[in-house]
Amino acid sequence: MDSQAIEDMLAIAVAAGAQGRLDDAEAAFRAVLVMKPDHDEALFGLGLNLLIARRFQEAVEPLTWAVHAPNAEPVRRQCLAHALFLTGDFARAADTFATANGVEPLPEGARVTWARAAAYNALEGGDAQAALDLYAMIAGPLAEDLETVAREGFGILVAFDSLDAARTLGAWLAAHNPADLIRAHELRVLTDPRFDRAPPAYVEALFDDLAQRFDRQLVEMLDYRAPELLANLVAGRYARFARILDLGCGTGLAAPFLGGFGAQLTGVDLSSAMLAKAAERGGYDHLVQAEAVTFLQSQPSAFDLIFAADVLIYFGDLAPLLTAAAEALAHGGVLAFSVERGEAGWRLLPTARYAHGDDYVRQVAAPGFRIADHEDIVLRREATGVTQGRLYLLEKL
Repeated sequence: MDSQAIEDMLAIAVAAGAQGRLDDAEAAFRAVLVMKPDHDEALFGLGLNLLIARRFQEAVEPLTWAVHAPNAEPVRRQCLAHALFLTGDFARAADTFATANGVEPLPEGARVTWARAAAYNALEGGDAQAALDLYAMIAGPLAEDLETVAREGFGILVAFDSLDAARTLGAWLAAHNPADLIRAHELRVLTDPRFDRAPPAYVEALFDDLAQRFDRQLVEMLDYRAPELLANLVAGRYARFARILDLGCGTGLAAPFLGGFGAQLTGVDLSSAMLAKAAERGGYDHLVQAEAVTFLQSQPSAFDLIFAADVLIYFGDLAPLLTAAAEALAHGGVLAFSVERGEAGWRLLPTARYAHGDDYVRQVAAPGFRIADHEDIVLRREATGVTQGRLYLLEKL
């Protein structure tokens, strides 16, 4: 074994990681581990690199090995605990944070995450108030408002498919704030999922609440690129449009990609807060607050392209929307949209969004459209995996 070669490769890995070249760093850390599989610094470096790359599940194994090295620094156990939390393994995360805290008091951020992990774990088969009290006890003076913790926890538990725990927390939220339209609907989805579309009042409240953090949360953290990918699919077949409707325009993420078609661009959304962000971004000739189907029905033959990125995920039954879209399109107009990919028909998911099968989309589109193109994509990161989607281009018959 050439110890100098190991040290040289380790230095390359550390330097690449410091420069944000995560792929190069990973390759170099793995090269060290080929030469010396139990090299604890390389194991920790690889685990940390994977954690930064948001490959949380993959980070757990090397971090676990790195923690058990003789004289391992306390920060290694903290990183392992964070990785476990981010994979939804709240029981192991809480235990690992507790052990780390016994060696060296945790920094503030780690203590709060420990408190959340312990509370989420306690919700499995437990009482919501007791779980939240446990959070408050561990977080101490760092504790946030319990209702805020519960709202965020509800979404996290749903994302990790811990649905019994989410129901328990959702019932606590409903009792403490019955006027919360967002959590009330999301709890109904988990207890009686028989809705063929999300209520407009829920969608409006949801996106009013999300508006200020929407771009950062979806684009930066979840790698959401549906508007760009859908616009690219459109541009691959069509060069110009005169009048475009960005349906469910949100904060205006699609505007820069639609600008190249040279059209008059109208944005429509239910959320006034999202429309305000779209106005800040610019690129629209008109911005309108309205419900999607109602607006389409009021605009006969008004558009050449209707663009709907991540809008149909709030509709189960697509027939009313597609019928209204056909009426709002000029002859030969195009409807471009994304869906979350389902097996068959349509299904309401625990996330309160809908998934649609290709068979269903083709069936419901057939009366007024022909499918000109489609493409499978990754819509966004979600918990430990990704959400699979499909893009469609439909031409009005």
